[in-house]
Amino acid sequence: MALGPSASALAALSMVASTSSDSPPSGSDLKCFDAQVYARIARQTPTIIPDCGPDCITVSWPWILELNVERVLKGHVATGSITVLTVQHTWMRTDIPRRWLLRRNSIGAFNVLRGNAAHLTRCLRGTEPARPYIHPPTGKTLADLAREGEAHYGKQP
Repeated sequence: MALGPSASALAALSMVASTSSDSPPSGSDLKCFDAQVYARIARQTPTIIPDCGPDCITVSWPWILELNVERVLKGHVATGSITVLTVQHTWMRTDIPRRWLLRRNSIGAFNVLRGNAAHLTRCLRGTEPARPYIHPPTGKTLADLAREGEAHYGKQP
């Protein structure tokens, strides 16, 4: 049975251990998108894989990406550089632009949604921001988490 875009995103998120006590975003956080953009990856950095114990394997975890938005297809996002959060296993190709579905999150960045825009609706004006895929601990920012990830894993392609 094929999973829909929200279900596949939730399946990936179920494997993520957050750096806060919050649980991963719920299905209601992932049912709509705020913007669809055409952008290239300028930088991608994995956060440090959380330790989930001796008898589990983390397959996908939060990454922090900087996108260079070339064109906004739907919604309202400034062109240029924006920070987004993804849940992925390894780096993505940076040499090709692609379409991205974005959902505003409560820390001022965006969550990247997987799936087809045809299966999701645009968020209504006033829709509460989604919970981020990773929430920096008190006193830290996404930039801090990206620096820690780069120091731990090295610069990604």
